[in-house]
Amino acid sequence: MDDLPDARVEAVLFDFSGTLFDDTGVLDPASLAAAAARNGVHLDPAAAADVIRRTLRHVDSPEGFAAREGCDLSPRAHRTTWTTLIADAGPFAPPLVEAVYACLTDPHAWRPYPDTVPLLRALRDRGVRTGVLSNIGWDIRPAFARAGVLDTLHTVVLSCEHGIAKPDPALFTLACERLGAPPGRVLYVGDDPVKDGAAVRAGLPVYLLPSERSAGTARGLATVLRLAPRLLEPGDGGR
Repeated sequence: MDDLPDARVEAVLFDFSGTLFDDTGVLDPASLAAAAARNGVHLDPAAAADVIRRTLRHVDSPEGFAAREGCDLSPRAHRTTWTTLIADAGPFAPPLVEAVYACLTDPHAWRPYPDTVPLLRALRDRGVRTGVLSNIGWDIRPAFARAGVLDTLHTVVLSCEHGIAKPDPALFTLACERLGAPPGRVLYVGDDPVKDGAAVRAGLPVYLLPSERSAGTARGLATVLRLAPRLLEPGDGGR
């Protein structure tokens, strides 16, 4: 995607997992061992790593992906779906299942990509309204607060709080209304061609990040400023 044809972008809307925050390093052996210990389960590092491998292999399998359909429509649906998948991955006993789920949904365990914070602050400094739209079953706001950028966001739209999820265009429309900008003036940035790419059905221009990513490396978010030249003019956007 090159420079937007009508470079007057008034707002930028972002996906969360895999776009602004790293989704590859949330589960780590040390954190899982600590969470398990709080539930009365002892795991040495090797055992914790094995639990993580087995869990991820199951939840990311074709069957796991199918089972996760609709899990982000409410916190209850998310918990039920994910704890069932985690339990079946072992099978694991309830105390260990709860420890894995607690780690997965701990907002403090999610880390922003190195270029996330600089971009959000740059957009704020240019007066560009920003928001996050995520298919998720728990509140991600504390993750942004921990990174020191919650105050840069004008809205956070979570599927579990509205009972609708991407690729439903209604969720994108709602987010644009919250941003106070028409869809054609809101750039959507995500990483999923199906769910994030569906923003075009609601009239938003879309920029999709590459699917390849790794922990601790920049996500390529600085490209957002190049895509919309008017964003580079301080005080011009979204006022």
